[in-house]
Amino acid sequence: MILYENRKELLLNIIKWGNNPFKKFVSTGEIKEDLDLVNSRIDLTQRIKDLVENETNFILPIIGDVGSGKTHLFWALRNNLYYYNTIYISLEYVYKKLFSNIYSEFIENLEMEPLKYIINQLCDKWGALERKFGFFHVADIEKVQKYAFEQLSNKYNEVEPETLKDMINGITIHQLDPYKKIEAERWLLGELMDAKELSTLNLTNDLRKGKNAYLMLRLLVENSKSGTILFIDDFGKIISIMSPQSEQDEEVFDPSWLYGTEVSPNDIAADKIFNKIVQLQKIEGLRIIITLKSKQSLVEIRKKYSEKTPELLSSIKEPFYLCEFKEEDVYELYSSTMSNFYESIDHTEFSKAFQNPYYPLNKHILKYVFKRAEGNPRAVIKLLIKIFNEIIYSDESIDVILRDYDNINN
Repeated sequence: MILYENRKELLLNIIKWGNNPFKKFVSTGEIKEDLDLVNSRIDLTQRIKDLVENETNFILPIIGDVGSGKTHLFWALRNNLYYYNTIYISLEYVYKKLFSNIYSEFIENLEMEPLKYIINQLCDKWGALERKFGFFHVADIEKVQKYAFEQLSNKYNEVEPETLKDMINGITIHQLDPYKKIEAERWLLGELMDAKELSTLNLTNDLRKGKNAYLMLRLLVENSKSGTILFIDDFGKIISIMSPQSEQDEEVFDPSWLYGTEVSPNDIAADKIFNKIVQLQKIEGLRIIITLKSKQSLVEIRKKYSEKTPELLSSIKEPFYLCEFKEEDVYELYSSTMSNFYESIDHTEFSKAFQNPYYPLNKHILKYVFKRAEGNPRAVIKLLIKIFNEIIYSDESIDVILRDYDNINN
């Protein structure tokens, strides 16, 4: 009994040092999330996995309310589909530099060795194995570049010659010119380069240029051995840009004075994003998953496809839905998070140390959390953060703090 009580006291002391097990309020695309989905959502993951493995070049909408765990779903998919290059982009933040941001995320997740392998294979296809003046001499770079241009200009006939030459030069110089390899590698990694550095490589633009970033992304995805999944969060940004302002909002400046009554700046911005998404759909083997907050958003998106590119309308799959948590999901989330917390503080024995499996909380309080949050995962986590912060900062004993919540629940 003494050992049991000592462990409870030790855990409370560790928490009171400022260690909140639920301190990360919401999943993001930048911070890795190791916690798997709760059991009620495992079926959703499997359905997505089946679709990814059996089909390519589709758009799969995932519909869920704010805080329903759409970004957490990305990490669960990435952990389960580890043999795919799964990348995350939020339209809320990066829609103005979409291609360069997607390329940066693609390269970061692909890593250097697979990138070098793809580039090596491309150069071999373009004739790099054929040497000047015999086996022991270097490859004829100009000849390789010329052959590559002939091949790719047919496949990518809509691409400007300057953009195509930049891509070919960057790849072939990295692979075949040992004196310029380091500079070419910087270009491939999407680093900022000035005019002098670009001139040394016989390049016009670095990969901040949207056209260059798109073409490099397309070539790498189409020649990668691993499949690629693009997870676009906040896809409803397109809809919010297109939506007219409320009639009740006072217009200090009417955009129609400059742009006319037919096309507004928002329409232009939305069309630009839409056209970029359509371009992404041209990339062979690219699977796109989008998140939306409502079924109505999907209706609007399908309407835009019907108007602009009806031939691609069939590529939009029927949506999958992220439902709210069930009560059992809250218990599971709590237990999983606490287990991870115990591991992080090197006390895994705490997982089975207490008669109450939900210590320092209890089942009554978790039931209160579920009801108060109405099953919304983000609201659940927010409430758990609040309760643990009270434990950390309150001068009251744990029993007094929990009694207050028990009284609310009753």
